[in-house]
Amino acid sequence: MKKTLRHLGFLIVSIMLVFSGCTEPEEFENVLIGSWKHTDYQTGDWEKITFEEDLDYRLVNYDATLMQTVAIEGEYSYTDTTFTLKRRGGTGSNIVFKYLVDDTSLLVYPGKLYYRQ
Repeated sequence: MKKTLRHLGFLIVSIMLVFSGCTEPEEFENVLIGSWKHTDYQTGDWEKITFEEDLDYRLVNYDATLMQTVAIEGEYSYTDTTFTLKRRGGTGSNIVFKYLVDDTSLLVYPGKLYYRQ
């Protein structure tokens, strides 16, 4: 009897593990989609990031001292609290950012505030 109960318990646990693996991962609404701009009013520098629906991004930095613009493109992934930027071409490592967002602003830790464009 004990052997049968042990087998039954093992069977139940096995079935639970199989079905728990079949559930889809939780999806979060992509509130990042669109263009966001951060401006440093003391230096005149600015940064604009555009998140596309197809999970591509484009980041443009402007250095007012050098009067130079640099653009970076790649893919991104996101959760409800973080996004990860992967540069196109695989050079460098992925960069993970924590964020908070509302309708008009995106706060990226450790403290850059972007406004929806």
